[in-house]
Amino acid sequence: MKKINISKEDLNTFFKNNGGTIAKKTGLSLLVLAMIAAICLSIYCVAAYTNLRITVDLSDEKQTVQGFGASMAWTFQRMGEEGTDEVKRQAIEMLYGDSGLKLNIARFNIGGGSADSNLDDVFPYNNGWFDPDRRAESFFKAENYLNASDEELFAAFADESNYDFTRDAGALEMLDMALATGSIDKIVFFANSPHYLMTVSGTCTGAEVQQNNLKEEFYEAYCDYILIIVDNLVEKHLSGLDNVPEVVISPVNEPQWDWGGEGSSQEGCHFDPEPLAKFYDVFLDKLQEFNGENGTSYKCDVLESGNYKFYIDRKDIKEYLEEMSKYDYFDDIGYISAHSYGADDSKKHREKYQNYIDKNYPGLGISITEYCEMENGRFDTIESGLLLGNVISRDLTMLNAIDWNWWLAVSPCDYNDGLVYWDVLEDGSQKLSVLKRYYVMGQFSRYIEKGDVRVGATCSDLTGWANLDYSVYKRADGTVVVVIINNSKSAKNVTVGGLSDYTKAVEVVTTAATQTGWEEKETSWTGKVSLPGQSITTYVLTK
Repeated sequence: MKKINISKEDLNTFFKNNGGTIAKKTGLSLLVLAMIAAICLSIYCVAAYTNLRITVDLSDEKQTVQGFGASMAWTFQRMGEEGTDEVKRQAIEMLYGDSGLKLNIARFNIGGGSADSNLDDVFPYNNGWFDPDRRAESFFKAENYLNASDEELFAAFADESNYDFTRDAGALEMLDMALATGSIDKIVFFANSPHYLMTVSGTCTGAEVQQNNLKEEFYEAYCDYILIIVDNLVEKHLSGLDNVPEVVISPVNEPQWDWGGEGSSQEGCHFDPEPLAKFYDVFLDKLQEFNGENGTSYKCDVLESGNYKFYIDRKDIKEYLEEMSKYDYFDDIGYISAHSYGADDSKKHREKYQNYIDKNYPGLGISITEYCEMENGRFDTIESGLLLGNVISRDLTMLNAIDWNWWLAVSPCDYNDGLVYWDVLEDGSQKLSVLKRYYVMGQFSRYIEKGDVRVGATCSDLTGWANLDYSVYKRADGTVVVVIINNSKSAKNVTVGGLSDYTKAVEVVTTAATQTGWEEKETSWTGKVSLPGQSITTYVLTK
């Protein structure tokens, strides 16, 4: 490249001859930018601070909501064994009772046997990363088959006499207490990993990252194993109830994640898209056969994708759907299950996913089966609470989720993964505590009932600058539930139209920065509401 030399005298001459023109152009540019900024500010003020209007269309029916839940994994095992009677009773009431969240979905973890003592000195359980609370007990009596051949294991997994259903007693005690509330009408039995005797690595995580860890020759054995466990748990813990909950089986959890190698800290099993699609072909055939032979009506949660985001550098949900759609069972599943990790409250990820579904698999529903705020600490802030509110609201309105579930119902950790936190203090006493997110969850779970239908609603704030999230539901008896989130720090006045028939008492429930719990009151419904800054408010309207 030729070097060009420009002297100081040349520059001075240039600016002397052209300085006026440059100044005029610069001034004009600044004036245009100022005008654009003024216009944007005016639009923002109109959008964000004028009286907003949400218009409800009760005839525009969307999905029927099946309810809200959380996972009983891990902590329930230890709480059942070590918790005081009072702590256990309080935890169940806070989650499932009328004074608590009134959750109607329970997710019970079927352990893969990583808690077996013979694995104590085996990688990854001895690597310093593996959380002891995440080692899960199995009902299968593996100690009798540690040196068995594959043929012997096939027969053993299919034989009910090789299972001990007195195991995992702590978790089962907590399950019984939750069922006794009468609130649970759906229970999902989910597994993070197959039993370790079925795996390539010989443990409940892969020996290396993204290892397809379930041996293909054990697909049928894994089906036998999980169906025997679920059927026995139903017989022993659900059959005597006045109203037996719907039973759903989820044999795979977050198949696209690494689940192996250094840093493994919990049970997990990776599946590439092709083997996973093939496994579901085997499992759904076995499930249909089992239901026919035993008069049961167990269902299956398919996929439990770690999230619904699309990636460039790893396999994502599109590839799993493409592989599963090659099989006949895909047309009959109705919905898939997925988690909201990574998407958080992003509208972009939800729009991208739903556009893809509408184009390629129209009518395929989604169940959100897991989410938590993946940050160290316990954030007792309204910002953290409203993050959860936005995640729930946007999953329900943008993805038409049929139900929504948080991750851990109870957590002992200094991590944002719990609805209820359980602490054992230095003096040996035990206490429970909650954060803002607990109350935000209740703004949905306490007032939106199973069978409620979400209906269409639009807002006059087309720009989104007012920072509102909202959703509306109607009940068979005519009750309407409106949930509005004001993410802005400033108060908002909103007119809710389309509900003029509702003039009687309305229950108002608000969680905000200055409030530590649900506050309920009765008032007349005029359609005009005032929303505190950074708040979530639920209105229950009756005629």
